[in-house]
Amino acid sequence: MACKIILTPVIALEEDEAALCAAAEIADKFDAQPIALILAMHLASSFMDQAAPLSAVLEDLASGSRSHAAQLRSGIAAWLERALRPFEVRDLAIESAVNDDRIVAHARLADLTIMAHAASHDRARRAAIEDVLFKSGRPMLVVPARPLERRSWDRVIIGWNATAESVRAVVGAMPFLTHAKQVVIATVDAKGTSGATFAPGRELAAYLQRHDVTAEVRNIDGLGRSHGKALLDAAVDIGADMLVIGAYGHSRARELLFGGVTRELLAGSTVPLLMAH
Repeated sequence: MACKIILTPVIALEEDEAALCAAAEIADKFDAQPIALILAMHLASSFMDQAAPLSAVLEDLASGSRSHAAQLRSGIAAWLERALRPFEVRDLAIESAVNDDRIVAHARLADLTIMAHAASHDRARRAAIEDVLFKSGRPMLVVPARPLERRSWDRVIIGWNATAESVRAVVGAMPFLTHAKQVVIATVDAKGTSGATFAPGRELAAYLQRHDVTAEVRNIDGLGRSHGKALLDAAVDIGADMLVIGAYGHSRARELLFGGVTRELLAGSTVPLLMAH
């Protein structure tokens, strides 16, 4: 499937500029339409990192265009005016985005959703990432908020273990894979079937070759590292623009219950993660 519609939910420019830059670059690469979904964060919101005093909340509600949410939106709008490509702009309150699954509805009708991983507005970001990954049925790209880097998006590493989730991630990454200059299929401490010539990742490489994608297979020796750390080190070594990986876990009671590798990578990856569940 072509990548023609790119959704970027954003809250504040300081943390979300990396996601907006990625959306603009990828939209330019694929001649796609980028969409900025601005998630309004009022001082009264339960998703604020810290609860504001009642007096500040009341003052903010009465301040109109000078409110906390309006100022955040103004910063984003100013960036969009000078963006590499024109963005379609949509607005949504963070409460309805998450609590009513409206962010999921937007993501389902996009080919790719891009969000930044940042400490600020952490609860809102975690909830949004969780919902898009587990409910939209679409791939998601999570980029580090810092440092800002311009990327060509043509050097890709796939963290492969032949699960349904990793298959979906590869399918979601196909627009990038078919345009990539380098594709590496990485397994960690993998072993082939006893007595067979099967090598982990070789069958995926053969599948990709049928789609005109040439991929190198590497089995990484973990050397005592976690699988997440080994994959991230490999991604950094080749200068990867993204690491493609299945997202494991399930959502319950608004908690992020990711599997260990996914949780570790989300917490500390310096490389953009293209994930699917």
